[in-house]
Amino acid sequence: MANLEPARYFNLAIEQIEQITEWMKTSQDGVQPLLVHIDIFLYFSKKYPEMARRRAAKINVSLVESVFNDWFERNQKKISAKYRDGIKASANQLFLELKSLK
Repeated sequence: MANLEPARYFNLAIEQIEQITEWMKTSQDGVQPLLVHIDIFLYFSKKYPEMARRRAAKINVSLVESVFNDWFERNQKKISAKYRDGIKASANQLFLELKSLK
């Protein structure tokens, strides 16, 4: 049973990623929690790589990345200039890592 417990956390991260992605499709806010949930998913993937690969198959990374990029284009002027480039660079790196799990 203990071997399967990490799947609950991966599933929760996937659920959060899906819900936030849906919200970001129309969000006019200059803030988003998506990257944190992707980062947490990737953090757990280092401890449980095989399970992460299986669970990552459930994420439509192309869609999530596209929605993020659309959100960023729509709202980037609402993000403080000193953080804007860092957020975009972090997103690019996180999506690259997420794609590499598949």
